Amino acid sequence: MSGIVIPPDRTSKQPVRGYCYNPECKPVDHDRFEFVIEDDYFCCPKCKAFKGPMVGSLVLIHLITRDNRGPIEGEGGLRYKIACDSERAYLATFTNLESATTVPDIANCPGCLRVAAEQKLVQSGYLLGVK
Repeated sequence: MSGIVIPPDRTSKQPVRGYCYNPECKPVDHDRFEFVIEDDYFCCPKCKAFKGPMVGSLVLIHLITRDNRGPIEGEGGLRYKIACDSERAYLATFTNLESATTVPDIANCPGCLRVAAEQKLVQSGYLLGVK
């Protein structure tokens, strides 16, 4: 079977989400159909398209938060952590289709968003703080 491969260095702690731009699959209120990817060599569960750019996996955008003991060193030596994985010492690799942001409205990682909601984090300038 052919299809698109999930990067081997992608986190396994969060679900991988895919997309399909086939107009036949598109919901009325969105520009693309999104779905959870279960396995490598995936295809759209609706139309069975299996090649880019029609289908692919979405970039997982983590939320990074300030933490004086965080494993990630940022500008000026400030320390950060990824909300869903406080031990992870890197933001992304060249191949894992992951990214990171300090802006909760941009993050799409389910684990990070759950932590932000549980801790009542809100955007305050460039930093996240408690409501």
